[in-house]
Amino acid sequence: MKHPYLFYKLLLFLFVGMLFTTSLSAQTLDVKVKDSKSDEPMMGASITLVQGKSTKTVSTNLQGKFLLDHMRLGAYKLWVNFVGYKQSEVFEGTLSSGQTRFIVVNLQDASIEMNETNIVGHSNKESDHSARGLEKNAPMIQNILSANTIQLLPDVTVANALQRVSGVTIQRSASGEGRYAIIRGMDQRYNTTLVNGIKIPSPDNKYRFVPMDVFPSEMLERLEVIKALTPAMEGDAIGGAMNLVMKSAPDRFTFSANVSGGLSTLFSDSRPFVHFKGSPVNNSPAAVNGNSYAATYQDFNNKALNSQKNLSAPMSSTAGLTIGDRFLKGKLGVIVSASYQNIYRGSDFKQLTPNAQPSAIPLPNSPQFSDAYERTYSTQTQRLGIHNKIDYVIDENNKLSLYNLYIHQNEFESRYGADTLGLGLNSTGLSKQITLASRSTLTKQNIYNTTLHGDHRLNDKLRFNWDAVYSIASRHMPDRTEFSYDANQALDNNHQVINEIDNNTKLTHHWENNTDKDIAGYGNLIFNHNIAGRDVEFSIGGLYRHKNRQADYITYSLSGGKSTLFNDNFNTIPFAFNSPADAIGSNNPDLQNNYKVTEDDNAEYLQFRFNLFPKLQVLGGVRVENTRMSYETESPVTVTERAGSVSYTDVLPSLHLKYALTDNQNLRASYFASISRPGFGEQVPYRTDDESYITVGNPHLKHITADNADIRYELFPGGSDQLLVGSFYKKIYNPIEYFVVRDGGPSTQVIKPQNDPGAATNFGFEALVTKFFGEIGFSLNYTYTHSRITTSKLLYFNDPVLGLQQSLVDETRPLQGQANNVGNASVLFKSGRIGLDLQLAFVYTGERLFQVSPYYGLDFYQQAYSQLDFSFEKTLFKRLSFYGKINNITNAAGKLYLKFPHGSIDAKQQQFLGKQDISDQTLVQSNYYKTMFLGGFRYKF
Repeated sequence: MKHPYLFYKLLLFLFVGMLFTTSLSAQTLDVKVKDSKSDEPMMGASITLVQGKSTKTVSTNLQGKFLLDHMRLGAYKLWVNFVGYKQSEVFEGTLSSGQTRFIVVNLQDASIEMNETNIVGHSNKESDHSARGLEKNAPMIQNILSANTIQLLPDVTVANALQRVSGVTIQRSASGEGRYAIIRGMDQRYNTTLVNGIKIPSPDNKYRFVPMDVFPSEMLERLEVIKALTPAMEGDAIGGAMNLVMKSAPDRFTFSANVSGGLSTLFSDSRPFVHFKGSPVNNSPAAVNGNSYAATYQDFNNKALNSQKNLSAPMSSTAGLTIGDRFLKGKLGVIVSASYQNIYRGSDFKQLTPNAQPSAIPLPNSPQFSDAYERTYSTQTQRLGIHNKIDYVIDENNKLSLYNLYIHQNEFESRYGADTLGLGLNSTGLSKQITLASRSTLTKQNIYNTTLHGDHRLNDKLRFNWDAVYSIASRHMPDRTEFSYDANQALDNNHQVINEIDNNTKLTHHWENNTDKDIAGYGNLIFNHNIAGRDVEFSIGGLYRHKNRQADYITYSLSGGKSTLFNDNFNTIPFAFNSPADAIGSNNPDLQNNYKVTEDDNAEYLQFRFNLFPKLQVLGGVRVENTRMSYETESPVTVTERAGSVSYTDVLPSLHLKYALTDNQNLRASYFASISRPGFGEQVPYRTDDESYITVGNPHLKHITADNADIRYELFPGGSDQLLVGSFYKKIYNPIEYFVVRDGGPSTQVIKPQNDPGAATNFGFEALVTKFFGEIGFSLNYTYTHSRITTSKLLYFNDPVLGLQQSLVDETRPLQGQANNVGNASVLFKSGRIGLDLQLAFVYTGERLFQVSPYYGLDFYQQAYSQLDFSFEKTLFKRLSFYGKINNITNAAGKLYLKFPHGSIDAKQQQFLGKQDISDQTLVQSNYYKTMFLGGFRYKF
């Protein structure tokens, strides 16, 4: 691990010195509030301080503490209140110049003195106020969305909700649904996903990161984006960690239910939704009969293609249910929450595919295009999420909890497309060649996690907690079916079709299956000790995780003769295998992509936390991460690198400083080292044919390491209001980028992950402000991110004497996925008086690098994207409300460009360009999603 820059060491040193100087002249009361019986710290206790004619009331933090600073000299009185507890005795005293006085308050349960009356207090863990308190008291830098905020958002998945967090953007699927999060310009590979603080495996077929669209947002108690890691946290997050804190057992009976319906304006009589039923064949012939089995045409089922029908306006629907309570005099808490979504989405898609090698005419590195695609996507997504938590208080020193989570998602995708090939020329001499294709894909994803947690107070100074975890994630693509044929057209002088000959008929059946299983154990020992008059908390602990990952991938290719019967009778086409190898599993070339991975990770850490001065909290320590991974593919034994292994150890130090300027203001500074492991599929020597390119693996990939520094000012005036201003810097070593690489002739190109030999930098600035003026509020956040990496690229140019020449030229560019400018703006109206909440939300993502090219100046950039959404909720009766969500009001489109002037492209290529809207760039891809409506009813008890 590289050491952080001297500049940041100096910055932290000066920062500590400034804080030390500031604290010398202040008078401070350091108050800690505890339960007299359990000795547990009491968060949210109310401290009232009287000095002369001045009265001040504050609340304790997560450790049951509060610092009353900048007090006047002289006499004071102080007492503490907490609902359900006796008021404390009155503490009186005097303060002299620069004095710090420590007061420990032990509160007694009020029920001890009350025979007839019970006082019960309920804290709302799902409120914005609770989220602000957690942000203020957290030992690290993070942003939190509360359940109440998420409920009002126009979003129904965690992925889409994430784009509302400061510094977070999302990568969208073909249907416009948010799928992956990019934090502070760091691609999804640099981020990790936690559920209740526990890392979960990924159902993705290649990578470690978890698709966030599988999680219904209504299941959350809060959504945390942690941007600075402590030693007690797993160290494999450079951009940040997304912690999904699920609903926990309440302190009283709770019940809520909701139901809604809606539609997408994309679908109509002229642009219907194409629906299909999944094929009953769930396993490939090789999986059923063995790899040596020679499949026949009768082993396949084309129901997915044959059963397609058009729906002019399919109705989306959602439903949710939560119920919880406490039993056995409050010792046993239970909650069950479930969510179901059936959403119809889609997009109209156009794409130009450049040749692998550009031309030198008319300009250096002039793009040449081989294909022009027009496609329509129809996607039906069914999500089911169920989770429950049971906690039991054995006694005042011992607690247990059992958590279970099950997520299931079915995604039915119909894709119709036309591919115009080459320059419209082919060997038949016809004027135009178009390949028409229909593809039906069902993708099933599952995540299951069960966590048994124990928390034990061994004595007044020693606590121990542990977790036993079993998780499994899977992704299955049962029998993706695709049919295509060439429609060769002869055109007259007016470009009208005068003849068409259909041939080159193809049919493929494709299966993908992968599972990712974790068995893990966590343990943490926390020891409190007084050193030099200061309470110091030491933590030691670690984890062990054993992971098994398995993937299989197989395709059967068939072909038919000339046919014009695609629209009449599909089953009459005389399909046959292209060769015997295409019918026998063991000879199928896709078997090189079948692999098994075993990974063992163990980590140990030492962490300390104390107040260096009354107002300055210091948290630091070191973590050691050990990784051992091995893989084996089903390639023949003669294949190089069919199996391999890698192991590495990383030492990850960190330091976090939090200075309480006042009772509602913090100044933070932090440094932490972290890593990012390559995806499993990336390190296996696979070769797959994806949407537009062939993708290959790289067994020589190294893991990524990084040094990270942050500084942030925080102001929490009260309620939902907040002001956060900060900056960050990251130095990234061995970053992994995807490069488009030529593989053979000029029309063949592959995408390959590679470590860039140089280090990359990423720094930026974040600002967030939320302010309410009575019932009207405004929320704004903006993030500027600037990343740079320099690589050598090919430049083709034409020399007047020597002709076509090539050279290597250095090009400096951003990291893949990074946008310079990201922002959110919301106008809110919240009125308990009339029972109405409104939100108009705008999200902006600036231009960002989408795909790296090996050629100078030919990287793919995504155009700046902005989306306007609206949501509301109106109380109809005491517990019943009506709500609505409208997404993409302005019909924003996703577009990709080459930064090459389209007017300078060779005249023969102009037929591919179509409509262009930026003069100095070339539009190569567009996706239109249209507006989505959803409305329904919610009942809360």
